Amino acid sequence: MKKFKVIELFAGAGGFSHGFKRFQNNGYYPFELIAAVEIDRNAANTLISAMVRQGITREEAERRVICEDITKKGTKKALYDLCPEVDVIIGGPPCQSFSTIGPRSGCKKQQAKFARDNRDMLFEHYVDIVKHYKPKVILFENVRGITSKTDSSGNKYIDVISRRFEKLGYNLKSENNEIKTKYIVLNAADYGVPQFRERVFIIGNSLGVDNPYPKKTHCPKEMTEETGLLPYVTLMNAIGDLPHVYPKITLTPRKKGLTLKDIDEETKLKINDLNLKRNNGIDPAPYHWDRFYSKYNSGEIAGKAFLDFIKPTQDDIMLTGHVARGQQESDIELFTTMDEGMSSSHLLRSNDPKHKKLLSLIKYDMSSFLDKYKKLSWSKPCNTIFAHMQKDGNRFIHPDSKQGRTLTVREAARIQSFPDDYVFEAIGNTRFKYIGNAVPPLLAMALARSIYSVLCCEES
Repeated sequence: MKKFKVIELFAGAGGFSHGFKRFQNNGYYPFELIAAVEIDRNAANTLISAMVRQGITREEAERRVICEDITKKGTKKALYDLCPEVDVIIGGPPCQSFSTIGPRSGCKKQQAKFARDNRDMLFEHYVDIVKHYKPKVILFENVRGITSKTDSSGNKYIDVISRRFEKLGYNLKSENNEIKTKYIVLNAADYGVPQFRERVFIIGNSLGVDNPYPKKTHCPKEMTEETGLLPYVTLMNAIGDLPHVYPKITLTPRKKGLTLKDIDEETKLKINDLNLKRNNGIDPAPYHWDRFYSKYNSGEIAGKAFLDFIKPTQDDIMLTGHVARGQQESDIELFTTMDEGMSSSHLLRSNDPKHKKLLSLIKYDMSSFLDKYKKLSWSKPCNTIFAHMQKDGNRFIHPDSKQGRTLTVREAARIQSFPDDYVFEAIGNTRFKYIGNAVPPLLAMALARSIYSVLCCEES
């Protein structure tokens, strides 16, 4: 049977292509990643390691992953020399310049500063490569903010990009007549990802057929009976089996204006003694098979399907990234006392004396961002995982008050639907960046199914 050749541009840690590689039709895996372009060395190494675990030799994996700047002519030449032809091109340029939760969400002065960003035009390099190869199908991804940001002429970037693809001969029309746009906004939670995450996708093909966007497979629990779909995968489904870990207490002065030198020795010894008793996890750690199967066997079909997807393929695998980051004592008190589902905006609006006390524990200025803190709910999907988690995880407080911490790297990876044997080749909290920027593999797999049906039109 035919293998369809896939190239991933702006590949990151490989979540997009992993979903394509995991798609199967009657036991056959029709997509093969023949090349990827990614400028960041840590991300490229992550992708190489993933390919090796899937049976490709390291030498071949390193050959297929081009770790260079896509804006350089030499990078495109290296890609063209490596791959004479391709069936499918996938990818999305870095989204930070289009995101409405990044610089564009700040004050007017900050918004003006980022109104024009060099990264705005990275899509041109995607278009150049499509023009060279003329693949049968293209799949372009970005944040929802790309539908509102305009260029210097007042044209929305999403419209500019769509017209460029159409001029190259690609049909962007959906087979669903109710979809009038040349793109669609998909929520990852609707496809089995335990996370509310909206992203924009453009599917285009040169085969003369309209494009079938993926059909939803999941919905809110109260709608399952009328829709026949599975319920959303909840945070409990996604991470409830992972071992409990607790944050080490970071040594910080209790009053403003003081430094670490001002902390007395008795306090330092007390904190050190407390930390010796706190299990914050080890990386790597032996896999928790007993806990995994206990959760799996007691779960319902939606949760089991998710755990089947993220389950390691080998019994002797080690669990990586499940270590609690250090927290200040005030943060730990805040995290353990907040109610499930509560955010700092709730505290600001409340007249409850208990909530006023909790506000006193917050040390950040929240004048421009009221939801700086958010305690997640076990019974719902998580909110959108993003790259800022490498700096702090305050919007991702673990729902278990006993643990009093924010999410670990592995928990964030699970919420993005990365398998537990997917290792991010970076150190410490920088791994959050690669996880947050990725396309969730489960969502990518749903898109792969749609693209496969387009390609089968030509085959038949």
